[in-house]
Amino acid sequence: MATLEKIRSKSALLLIFVGAGLLAFIIGDFFTSGRSLFGTGTTIAKVDDSKVDIQEFQRRVQDASQQAQAQNQRMDQAVLQQQVLNAMIAEKLFDQEVKDLGLTVTDQELTDMMVGKNSQYVDRMVQQQLGVPDAKTAHDMAFNPTKYGMQQAQAQQLQAYWIDLEKSVERMLLQQKFQNLFTGTLVANELDAKALYDDNAATSHIIYAKKDFSTLNDDDFEVSESDINALYNKDKNRYVLAEPTRTVNYIAVNIVPSEADMLAGQKKVEDALSALNATPELQGLSDMPEFVADRHKLTQADVNRQARLKAALDSLSVGRATLVSKTGNDYNIVKLFGKGQEVANAKIDFLAVQGTKAQVDSLVAKLNSGVSFDSISASPLVAQSQKDMAVALLDPNYAPVKEIIAGRATGVYFTPDTLAEGGRIFRVSEREAPETVYDVATVTFTTEPSNATINELDAALRKYVDENKDSKSFAENAQEAGYTTFPATVSASTPMIGNLNDSHGAVAWVMDAKKGQVSPVFGDVQSGRFLAVAVNDIYDGGFVPARDAQIHALLAAQARNDKKAAKLIADYEGKAKDVAGYAKLMSVSVDTTTVNFGQYMIPGLGISESAVQGKVANAAKGALVGPMQANNAVIVLQVTDVDSEGRPYDFEENALRFNQQRGASRMMNSLDRILLGNKKVTNNINTFYK
Repeated sequence: MATLEKIRSKSALLLIFVGAGLLAFIIGDFFTSGRSLFGTGTTIAKVDDSKVDIQEFQRRVQDASQQAQAQNQRMDQAVLQQQVLNAMIAEKLFDQEVKDLGLTVTDQELTDMMVGKNSQYVDRMVQQQLGVPDAKTAHDMAFNPTKYGMQQAQAQQLQAYWIDLEKSVERMLLQQKFQNLFTGTLVANELDAKALYDDNAATSHIIYAKKDFSTLNDDDFEVSESDINALYNKDKNRYVLAEPTRTVNYIAVNIVPSEADMLAGQKKVEDALSALNATPELQGLSDMPEFVADRHKLTQADVNRQARLKAALDSLSVGRATLVSKTGNDYNIVKLFGKGQEVANAKIDFLAVQGTKAQVDSLVAKLNSGVSFDSISASPLVAQSQKDMAVALLDPNYAPVKEIIAGRATGVYFTPDTLAEGGRIFRVSEREAPETVYDVATVTFTTEPSNATINELDAALRKYVDENKDSKSFAENAQEAGYTTFPATVSASTPMIGNLNDSHGAVAWVMDAKKGQVSPVFGDVQSGRFLAVAVNDIYDGGFVPARDAQIHALLAAQARNDKKAAKLIADYEGKAKDVAGYAKLMSVSVDTTTVNFGQYMIPGLGISESAVQGKVANAAKGALVGPMQANNAVIVLQVTDVDSEGRPYDFEENALRFNQQRGASRMMNSLDRILLGNKKVTNNINTFYK
């Protein structure tokens, strides 16, 4: 009883201990699983309230990866992941827009598109991807597998394929409806079409004089931070940030052979050449696995197309090897085994026959008696046929065919088979004349960085990082240490640092780091480099700040140009009566050009000169305009002539141009950005993939 009383008296304290333990367990579990108690859960990205789930994302990444592999594309995994995530975000935006507009696809519309009267598109797709006659057959195979003798696992895969295909087609139909909706509303009226025509119809011929800002000394025009901030605040919306961003400097050290490695590689090549010349065949390379040999035959025409190879073979005797070329770290050696006359190419007719030996012989007799190849090919006994099939007799893959047709007369059908059932029928329809053929081995070798070199590069960069622990010293001391720093901008949606493959680990580190922090060394032999990164600044305020180095420099240049323009205009204004007079004041020559209101670049003046284009468009012929500020100069101009001749106004033509440049077609090209608008996107990819 006394013990029970003690327990009761301490029960509140026990509850506190047990509760604290449970809380520690729960919090620990959340943190060790990579997400906090109030963290991202299974949401890899969010657009306002729409979420992208990690499991669906992983499935889509796997599908995209398999497609890339099937097409022999090697993509950085982080780039692939970001592309998939961008596509899924775009889909979320589109789905919400379609829902808001009330657009749907009916069951009948989907059926017609999949297996009905409009199924031609899907039929072609399943023919290419599955090799079945049409979509109706593919559907029947998926959901009636026993009818086709299919295993359940195969049927499940086909069912999943069909369901995905239905979703894809439904989305395509929704996109068509969406596009049709806006194609019918965003159209040019008479005013739109005429305005577009007028923008491009008149071409003004001008004479001008310009004084470039570069002719004035920058040091004479001091720019203050208030000048920069005034320009920044004037156009602040140009610097909106879609997501928090960090600016970094990085050092990338390519893992390449050292000078000692190159000398060692050269010695290996010399040893390999000695061994090849001292032993028959390729026996000299038996203890040299770094050398890759490929024995094959080349025609004289093949050799003639490669000048260095031709020069090497012309100088070689049979059994000898020589160096053909060295490009960077790559060596190419050739050894000549023989040279003679051979037939390199032929054409054959071929039939695969299902039948008895007697039936095969009967078909051979009919063919040789003059019955047409096409007629025999149509026989139910013929399983496969091909006429005039090109055969490269020097290709090892065609060795069995070469052996079969060797010594056979041209134009005579024969069968090489003596089996009781089935057989093949051949005819040499064409055999080229013998030509010079070289029997050679090409041997390749690449000098790789040694382990010592790799370790030295790694150790040197680690030492530099250890000695320069803040972003300022990281950048300032790089050149003296033999390194070059490069700037980059990084956000959660950035798959790699500075377009360097396999660098997403550094991105993830940057997004967790503090301002001024320097990373550990990333990279290895597989990535081909070592990488270190320093965080210069962190932009979390929704705008790229004016202190950003690139923006600060651009704004400073603009502020300086504004001051130069003000001085030049004050110096010249009203002091001449024509362009020639202003040219004399400016110590420049008069020049000519043409200006069209719709053009992107004015020859002689540059791109995006909208102020000049506007002045010219409104200037009367003969009127003097300026001095005025252009992008990079102060100019004075005069319109000497206006050329309005050209294509006459046509509403249909200009309405079509309007649609392409400013209407529905232009909108569809920018649909993702339009639907995104000012919605907030939260990208949690670095929470899941470090």
